[in-house]
Amino acid sequence: MTIQYYVASSLDGFIADSDNRIDWLLRFGTADFDDGYQRFLAGIGAIVMGSRTYEFLLSESMSEWPYSVPTVVLTRRDLPIAVSGADIRFLSGEIEAVAAELGALSGDRAVWVVGGGDVAAQFASAGLLSTVIVTMMPVVLGSGIRVLPVTELLELELVSSVPLPQGAVELTYAVTGSRDT
Repeated sequence: MTIQYYVASSLDGFIADSDNRIDWLLRFGTADFDDGYQRFLAGIGAIVMGSRTYEFLLSESMSEWPYSVPTVVLTRRDLPIAVSGADIRFLSGEIEAVAAELGALSGDRAVWVVGGGDVAAQFASAGLLSTVIVTMMPVVLGSGIRVLPVTELLELELVSSVPLPQGAVELTYAVTGSRDT
């Protein structure tokens, strides 16, 4: 099973500002990045996110769920289903058990860790994160929510770098190992 963390980041390594907002990212729009996103999404069989990312999506007042594949939300709380008909499951427990469930849901396609770096860091710490795909945006925030808040060394190997419109660069890394510090 391939577990991929696909995210946009400021040049200084933040995915949200210190108020947990992404207005800085939204100002770039989506049109320039849609083709690459659609190619990425075609290889995804399941999604996993934390409760804060899920609640952010709920706050967007969407009429339909943006994903057509099963979505697992990691939480210990009771949360509402975003929209009728969406395949959303709420799980808690050991990350290895969550990964096993994700593997069953995704079939032969990859799992996408959406949003918060805390969830990606849990998979990385368990040795389950396969790939990190980060689109570096040409902006410096100075503080905020870190892109991947691991507590141990995480070794990565650059697989590709692709210049994108508006000065962004998509970096794809294979996770080659980790070591507790």
